[in-house]
Amino acid sequence: MRRLTLRLLALAASLLLGTCLALVDTTEAFACSCAGISTNRALREADAVFRGTVSSKEEVGRAGDARVDIRFTVDRVYKGTVYREQVQGDRAVNRLITTLCSGNLPTGVAPPLLRAPRPPLDGASDREERSTNTDRILTRGLAIAGIGALFVGALAVIGLGVLWRPRRS
Repeated sequence: MRRLTLRLLALAASLLLGTCLALVDTTEAFACSCAGISTNRALREADAVFRGTVSSKEEVGRAGDARVDIRFTVDRVYKGTVYREQVQGDRAVNRLITTLCSGNLPTGVAPPLLRAPRPPLDGASDREERSTNTDRILTRGLAIAGIGALFVGALAVIGLGVLWRPRRS
């Protein structure tokens, strides 16, 4: 009986202590270290700040090379070099990247801290990447076509050699 009393007393003491600690520590808790980023800090750390509308979202690559590209139609630029058609990703590929810690604002109303906006540059931010990818695809296609043409030519030469060889008497 005495043992049961000691266990119940220990349980009551730990519940009381746990409740006290829960009431004493009232600081906010976040899932990641950057959840409380201020607008001022986000502006200082950003390479570009703009307002735009998402026009498309595309998953690119596979496995370890997979990334998500988000294409924006930009109407205002507050900082950095931003094109009217801006592509951002979640991994760096010669472009702007964004993460949960970037300080993205979901609203269309810009904080006064950003000052007066300017219009975006004409064109698309990924035009060089798209032309490089097109060149790579064309080069690969031409190489395959060239190898195929050489193979067909070699078969034609062998065929002609077989057909035109001198007959033995």
